[in-house]
Amino acid sequence: MDFLRHERLRTQRPATAPRGNRRANRVSPTFFQRYECKYLVDPLVVASMRRYLEPFVRADSFAGNNSDGRYRVSSLYLDAPDLALYQQTQAGENDRFKLRVRTYDDDPTHPAYLEVKRKVNNVVHKRRVGLNRDYARTLMMRHDPATVLSRLTGTRRADAEYFSHHIERLSAQPAIRVQYMREAYEATGNEPVRVTLDSELRHAVTLNDDLGHTSGDWIDTPVHGMIIEIKFTERFPWWVKEFIRGFELRQRSVPKYILSVEHALRRRVTSEASLAGLARPVMEF
Repeated sequence: MDFLRHERLRTQRPATAPRGNRRANRVSPTFFQRYECKYLVDPLVVASMRRYLEPFVRADSFAGNNSDGRYRVSSLYLDAPDLALYQQTQAGENDRFKLRVRTYDDDPTHPAYLEVKRKVNNVVHKRRVGLNRDYARTLMMRHDPATVLSRLTGTRRADAEYFSHHIERLSAQPAIRVQYMREAYEATGNEPVRVTLDSELRHAVTLNDDLGHTSGDWIDTPVHGMIIEIKFTERFPWWVKEFIRGFELRQRSVPKYILSVEHALRRRVTSEASLAGLARPVMEF
C-alpha cells in the first residue's frame, strides 16, 4: 500500500469537490437494485480509510448510540435439503439467490427482516420486509404462512409472499447463523452509496428457528482481513474511485454464507453430532 500517495489524495482534495447536497434526504440503507464490490483489507489500514471517508459519509442509522459506531448483524440462512443455494454460488451461476432472516439485536420486540437477495450477473436485487419475530418464525418454518400473510397488507404482504414463495419452492429450512460486527457509512449527499466494514465473522449451525445472538455453538469463520463492501446504484462518485485507487483495493468474492458453510462442513469430522442434518452426502471433502 502506498501510504504517501494516499496522504496526498487526502490532503490535496479540492475544497469545492462535488459532494452533493448535504441537506438532501438520507439515502435508504437498503436498495432494491444495486452493485456490490467486495474487498479484503489489512485491519492496519482501516484507520487511514476512515480518515479518507470522513468528509463524504455519515454513520448509518443502525449504529444508533454505539460509541464505536459498530453493531452486530446476525443472519439465519435457509437452504434446500441438498444445499442447492450454497451450490449455486459454489458453481458461480450467474443467476442465484440467498434466503435469510436478519436481526440486529436480541430484543424480542424488534423486527426480524426476511430477505431474498438475488444476484443476476453483477447486479444485486434485494427484497426484504421487517416483521415481528413470531411472524418471521412462522413463515420461515412454513407452519401456517397463510394466516400470517392474511394479516399483512400492501408492499409488506407482497414482500412476505415473495419470501414465502421461495421457501415453499425449495422446501428450504434453517441451516446456519452467520454473524459479524459491522461499521457502516452512507453518503451524506444524494449519492446512493454505502460503505461497510465487517469483522469478527463467526457462525453457528442452526437447524431450527433460533434467531438468538448468543445461543448455540459459535465458531469463528476464518477470513484473512477485514471485509469492505461498496454498494451503489449505476455509477459510484469520484471519491469512491479515488478511495479504491488510493488504497489499491482489488475486488474479490467474499461470500460470508459460503465461507461459513464450508468451515462447518470441514469440521463435521469432529462435530458430527452438532452438524446433524447439515452434512449432506453430496458434499465431499
